[in-house]
Amino acid sequence: MKYDIVAAGHICLDVCPAFEAGQAQDIGMLFRPGKIINMNGITVSAGGPVSNTGFAMARMGLRVHPVARIGDDPFGQLIAGIAAGETGVRLPCRKGSRTSYSVVLSPPGIDRIILHDPADNNEFSADDIDFRCVREAGFFHFGYPTVMKRLYENNGAELVRLFSAAKAQGAVTSLDMSLPDPQSESGKVDWKTVLQKTLPHVDLFMPSIDEALYMLDRPEFERICAGGRPDFSRIRTLANRILDMGSRLALIKCGVHGLYVKTSAGMSGSFSAREIFQPSYRVERFVSALGSGDSAIAGFLSAMIRGFSLEDCARIASLSGALCCTAYDAVSAARPLERLLELTDSPLNHTELPASHLRYHDKERFFTS
Repeated sequence: MKYDIVAAGHICLDVCPAFEAGQAQDIGMLFRPGKIINMNGITVSAGGPVSNTGFAMARMGLRVHPVARIGDDPFGQLIAGIAAGETGVRLPCRKGSRTSYSVVLSPPGIDRIILHDPADNNEFSADDIDFRCVREAGFFHFGYPTVMKRLYENNGAELVRLFSAAKAQGAVTSLDMSLPDPQSESGKVDWKTVLQKTLPHVDLFMPSIDEALYMLDRPEFERICAGGRPDFSRIRTLANRILDMGSRLALIKCGVHGLYVKTSAGMSGSFSAREIFQPSYRVERFVSALGSGDSAIAGFLSAMIRGFSLEDCARIASLSGALCCTAYDAVSAARPLERLLELTDSPLNHTELPASHLRYHDKERFFTS
């Protein structure tokens, strides 16, 4: 089978208890020692970017080859079955290995809390990838090296080896991150140095604004964590840093505000030397933000592979992220690419970013100086 993309990296089993509507919206009141919290069902699904991005792309109509490490335990068997059903590829279960899992606590009105065990994801390396498949597909996406020990230790030497090998196959490469816990081993890594070594081999770098600030502007990240108002005027500077490090496209996810894309002159066609802001789409029935950023990337990559314009890629990305928020998992709300394009006329959130040096034009969805 000829695949459109290889989606590799972190995978886990997501266990998402469903909270009752109208419960306490203060985290301290909701999770008190000794308290029983009544729930309303549970969702068990594959999680992580191989699932959230890769499986969503398969539902959008792309032929996806997933690559990830799972064990031969019950969680691994579940994920292997899900992968086979979504993509036609059954992930191999490694004998004696443990499968990663996340318990996702996402009460209405409260930012989610994730209890995560990386398990065998910590052992992932470039040797787990068949680069012949990468060459045949022509697109390679990797997600979450921030929670995969072998990829972030030694200043990301293994991550650099992995992307260098993928790029050597002539593939278009893309990289997604997750926000490290500052107190964890990953949180103490010099991510700016890691990116300086890795991004020359990455065509599309797609972090959230939190992740970009954490890795490239730590003082601003810490200011916001201390209660400061986010300063979105820094987004252009962040994107320029990403392009200066070697990536040809920076897509920065800004949550409810939308997403920002800046490209270098090294991109072709409608993608060359562009700067676009795409507002977010209105979510009428919000359920969970779990995987919404991964879903946005799925929409962008799927549209790009199918030859859509940069504007349509951004619209489909934003819409995919919004649709994801209507479900507890990150895949079930995905739609075929043609249907997503039809829905891009849906109502937008007309939230203007507080960036004095950028002017937003409703019709063209551009920022200009």
